Amino acid sequence: MQLRPNETIVKENIAANLFRGIEGVGGRLTITNERFYFQPHSLNIQTQPLELNLKDIAAVEKRNTLYVIPNGMKIKMYDGQEHKFVVWKRAELIGLIQDTKMKQKMTVIIKTR
Repeated sequence: MQLRPNETIVKENIAANLFRGIEGVGGRLTITNERFYFQPHSLNIQTQPLELNLKDIAAVEKRNTLYVIPNGMKIKMYDGQEHKFVVWKRAELIGLIQDTKMKQKMTVIIKTR
């Protein structure tokens, strides 16, 4: 992942699985002050990365895997897309994403004044 100018890493190397159809794609997450980036391991069938701009994320929610296991996280985009993950310490990760989005909004407000 190439960082953009003025982009900084907030947290990286977070183990996660992304549901793509029937495949639970294993990989690593990186959260920057601008993006949410998922890099699959090369052993998966589906190895294309997922890159989401934080400004395009409408909501980040808890979800249960298989309806009962409390280890899921769902990212809802403003365009209606949803991305479902299995992560460790999901509440912390959701809070981190929400805090980073809030800081991004504050930076935009400050820059426009």
